Amino acid sequence: MTYQWYFKPKEEGDTIREAVHGEFFAADAISNPGTALVREGIQNALDAGRPSERVLVRIYVSGNEQTARRSSVEPYLHGIWEHLRAKDNGLKHNDVPSDEVPCPYFAFEDFGTTGLQGDPAEAFRPREHIRNQFYHFFRAEGQSDKGESDRGSWGVGKHVFVRSSHISTVFGLTVRADDRKRMFMGKSVLRSHWVDDRYCQDGYFGVQPKSGDHLVMPIADDGVIKDFSTVFGLQRGNEAGLSVVVPWPDPEITDEEVVRAVLQDYFYPILVGQLEVIVETPTIETILDADSLVREVQKLDESVAGELGPLLELAEWARDVPADGKHELRIPEPEHAWQWSEELFPADLLTALRNDYLQGERIAITVPVTVRKRDYPQERSHFSVYLVRDEQHQRGRPVFIREGIIIPRVDPPRTRGIRAIVVAEDRPLAAFLRTAENPSHTEWQHIRLKDQYKFGSKTDLEFVKGSVHQIVRLLTAAEREEDPTLLVDLFSLPASPEEEDAVGSRMEEEGERPGKRKTKEVKPPPRSPQHFRIQKIQGGFAIVPGDKTTTVPATLEIQVAYDVRRGNPLRKYNPADFRVDQPPIRFDPPPESVTVRQFVDNRIVIEVEKPHFSFHVTGFDERRQLYVRATSREGSDADKKI
Repeated sequence: MTYQWYFKPKEEGDTIREAVHGEFFAADAISNPGTALVREGIQNALDAGRPSERVLVRIYVSGNEQTARRSSVEPYLHGIWEHLRAKDNGLKHNDVPSDEVPCPYFAFEDFGTTGLQGDPAEAFRPREHIRNQFYHFFRAEGQSDKGESDRGSWGVGKHVFVRSSHISTVFGLTVRADDRKRMFMGKSVLRSHWVDDRYCQDGYFGVQPKSGDHLVMPIADDGVIKDFSTVFGLQRGNEAGLSVVVPWPDPEITDEEVVRAVLQDYFYPILVGQLEVIVETPTIETILDADSLVREVQKLDESVAGELGPLLELAEWARDVPADGKHELRIPEPEHAWQWSEELFPADLLTALRNDYLQGERIAITVPVTVRKRDYPQERSHFSVYLVRDEQHQRGRPVFIREGIIIPRVDPPRTRGIRAIVVAEDRPLAAFLRTAENPSHTEWQHIRLKDQYKFGSKTDLEFVKGSVHQIVRLLTAAEREEDPTLLVDLFSLPASPEEEDAVGSRMEEEGERPGKRKTKEVKPPPRSPQHFRIQKIQGGFAIVPGDKTTTVPATLEIQVAYDVRRGNPLRKYNPADFRVDQPPIRFDPPPESVTVRQFVDNRIVIEVEKPHFSFHVTGFDERRQLYVRATSREGSDADKKI
């Protein structure tokens, strides 16, 4: 039996249609080929996962260290070279390897999955309700048979494999879970081109078509499959799943870039035990699982590790939160677009959450919603929000995760000083969000929702995107309503008059600046009673009782930073300046009638036990001026008289 590459000749009346799906990924927020391969490959593997099994992905990057010999690869390239070298076929002339050049390659293998099931002889779109992964992987573009439980839906994600090859070619070897059959096939996507005749853009490596037929069938010969697996170092064997080989890959696909992409895009399914990834080179093997994740993140460059580290801590905590540890909100009115309001919070929950938030505790919230798809009954669903105050996180952008996939370019309102994860795993809401995604699954756009979902789809999407901002707004709004006299004392450099964000800068004296209209003297309003005071002491500050007519606060949160000439000093705090939990910073003299509950970086939380109390913090650089903010909090024992 003859195995070779076949391109179908164009016939009269055939439309010239060029492949453009790769352009979705060329300009659609995928930073490099390695990231695209990881995102799409692992997404497809998770979708094909077998019930109750962890998906294992093996990614092998040969580089130039252990290329496949040209003589070993040539049997799988028989019949393709004249098409690869044809004029105007879409390839760059310099990308087509010359004779005798060895073949670097990239292999992507998944295990614990179903493989490409379905009838390989299906030449056209399968009948409705009959899934055919083989057809959709090899023979279709822009089509998908993925359902609401799957992560992708555009049907173009698989094209990243072809696009990552300099010769626009891939091979796929699958073992199917349902019938245990092994099949091997290749695909090349060019432009329509001339080689003595006009040929279609798609070429296939497989069994020669029958006379008068153009349908290339996959190879099932065990000997050919074994030899192919040996040449490209595959570990497939007889285990169900899919192995994809990309010959002559883009040199940007390195093991370092692959590891980085896995950690950034799939840390959550790894943490929760749904996924394990092994990244190999000829000399290095990196295992990414729940046990090694934090260690591998620490090996990344400081900017990435500094951002991912705290996020992993929050994600680990989120993973371990018991069901009764999440606070569930009320469901928005099913017949209206979802809207945020205090009415979503059951009695006393807002107060409890505010206390946790103000004391720096992590918060887990379940947000129920009603999904209203056209021509379908309403379905109840939900998503989860995990958040914690973190003054170091000044970007204030939550991380959105839909069925294990991070959607990196969601554009929510930012909430500085808040680190948060929004997780949508429940099927109806996950399907709603997937419908809103662009082909590379990096953004949520409401435009596709309006035809498939009932009224308010745009508002509903904004409800999810703005969840963290709205929750924090409601928590802090409730705080301001209950305690409108929150005290902020500071001692710092006087604000520069030209600063746009300067607050309380000095007033002009009458007649001070010629040509300026004199300012009418305004009598300041009466000063509100102070519950406590902040005083400057040598090398630091002290907090002492305020006016005798007021009650002392139950809990105080204190933040401190060295002052800056422009901007908010707390936002520009640098741990290299000082940390309140490390020398030379100290509580001296020891706190009196005060219990220190938390102290880390530039933040201290104390509980006041008696009306006559004092709290001193010293050890700061006396050559620099401090900015101190202290806020009174009502704790759980707020009603207790002390």
